[in-house]
Amino acid sequence: MATAALLVSALSIFSLYQTATEQYELRIRETVEGQARLIEAIAEFENLNNDGGDPALALAATLQKVAAAHREFRGFGESGEFVLARREGDQIHFVLNRRHDHKGISKTIPLAGQWAEPMRRVLAGESGTMTGLDYRGVEVLAAYEPISILDLGLVAKIDTSEIRAPFVKAALFAFATTLLVIFIASRFFFRVSRPIEHIIEEQAETFRTLAETAREAIVIASTQGIIQIVNPSAEKLFGYKPGELNGMSIKQLMPREQSLEHDAYVERYLQTGFARIIGRGRLLIAKRKDGSHFPIHLSIGDIHTSHARLFAGVIMDMSEQQQLQREILEIPVSEQRRIGQELHDGLGQQLTGLGLLAASLVNKASKPDHALASQLASGLQEAISQVRALSRGLIPVNIDAEGLTGALEILVNEVRLQSDIEVDLVITDRVRVADSSSALHLYRIAQEALNNAIKHAEASRIEISLGKAGSRGYLAIRDNGRGFEGLAHKPQGLGLRIMQHRCGMIDAEFRVESSVGHGTEIKCYFSVAL
Repeated sequence: MATAALLVSALSIFSLYQTATEQYELRIRETVEGQARLIEAIAEFENLNNDGGDPALALAATLQKVAAAHREFRGFGESGEFVLARREGDQIHFVLNRRHDHKGISKTIPLAGQWAEPMRRVLAGESGTMTGLDYRGVEVLAAYEPISILDLGLVAKIDTSEIRAPFVKAALFAFATTLLVIFIASRFFFRVSRPIEHIIEEQAETFRTLAETAREAIVIASTQGIIQIVNPSAEKLFGYKPGELNGMSIKQLMPREQSLEHDAYVERYLQTGFARIIGRGRLLIAKRKDGSHFPIHLSIGDIHTSHARLFAGVIMDMSEQQQLQREILEIPVSEQRRIGQELHDGLGQQLTGLGLLAASLVNKASKPDHALASQLASGLQEAISQVRALSRGLIPVNIDAEGLTGALEILVNEVRLQSDIEVDLVITDRVRVADSSSALHLYRIAQEALNNAIKHAEASRIEISLGKAGSRGYLAIRDNGRGFEGLAHKPQGLGLRIMQHRCGMIDAEFRVESSVGHGTEIKCYFSVAL
């Protein structure tokens, strides 16, 4: 700012100096031309009035009159003067007293020297203006005009230092004033900004402390996906050394499938403002330096500054939490299995035995007791069916890593029998799930999605797809129901949250796409066995 102010002042003064120099040139040019014509007129007059016709007498009379007039002329400015000279061989001889003769300067100087450049030019028959050294060796602004009738040269000149003097003073004054204003403004600025800087420093220190002590990983990246800032927890979580992540691409922290989608997603968000992750949390899979994958919960914020636009991500490692949730979920499942087995093996077997006795009693009962025995046998058979159904509901489906397809076929057939909705199962690839727990969760997700579509979507057709997408498997449930909108802004229903939670349990990625009148698609991308 100070440099700009000084530069503006310097340019302004320089522009004024250039204008003043041009005005001086024009002025002395007009003056020297006028004086030259006047001397020529005097010379012609003397020639006409010279009875003897002697040119030397006419020249002497002309110089006498010019000298008389010149004695009364004090010059212009502090250093300006007229100089009249003629050439005598290889010398320049000044014929009038000069303003600076009191300094002991010779009236004759060599024609071939470096001084008196304006006079050497005029004695060569030239006319014009220039900046050069005068007979004293001082730089002057000069205008020169030849007086041909007398073989003389006339020069009007002024020292350039005199022209510059007021502008040098003005520049010094402007410089001093600018420095004073800058000093006062700086003092005022520092007095005003010091509390603000203190607040900013406190906030920066607070952020730094929070970032360094936070258990969650914090990663700040540019819109091009280049990591700018990470905290120690992020370096530890992903297995990198301090400073190693700075300057790397954020895609180095993602599995290949997600990294391929990253650039398109960011570009779409920057162009449309439509956010799928930014502004809300999401369960995803991350990749460590050693290549291993692990589940995370990612929250992203959009940061706008005066210099750049950044994305800040807060990352939580969900490995321990999901393991704990698996164990908690396994408790009621195990208890249901135990109760179901007790019903099947205990009460179910007892009822089956009683049913056989009732059937035998029917065959042996007399006619009056036959109807009562038949009713008893029928009631026992219905109780056995109910116990078996209850037992099947309590015991989870027995799905191994390779049995998911068969379980889905049974589920689809049951839904077809229980409703008029068209349900299709499409198997595009042979998918082997990593373990039986993952297969069970995928089955429950399909079961929950089917129930939601039947109860709430008012769909007439449902399709379940199982296949591969790259190196991952996927389970998709699509319907042509009424759909819904505002998924990113409205709270999700209980069913969607349960499905998302189950996806998180098996380190899978959960996606929902829906629009009003166009149905809903639920997708779960999961790891497959190698």
